[in-house]
Amino acid sequence: MREIGFGLMFSLAMALAAFLVAAWPVPGQPIAAFFPTGTSQPEMARAVAEAGGSLLQLDAAATVAISIGDGRDYASALYRAGAWLVIDGSLAQSCIRQVRSLANG
Repeated sequence: MREIGFGLMFSLAMALAAFLVAAWPVPGQPIAAFFPTGTSQPEMARAVAEAGGSLLQLDAAATVAISIGDGRDYASALYRAGAWLVIDGSLAQSCIRQVRSLANG
């Protein structure tokens, strides 16, 4: 039983690591910053500006801001500005579209 438990935990850790590598934000490319539920569009726009980025798209329903920043520490600046998750923008947009298509039927 221990071997099965270890195998399951190891597999879960490897899957999580693979996701984090694939979702890691690339400097100079669009970045998706997810904010806590209830964050307004002006608050998200203010956080992006505070972090030194340029806003590309806001999605109030998903509380996500797609933006682009110049500095290598732009993702860290988004975290400091209130984002709870910062990932690659193209991956996030793809996931959001998929979830919406599943929700709509």
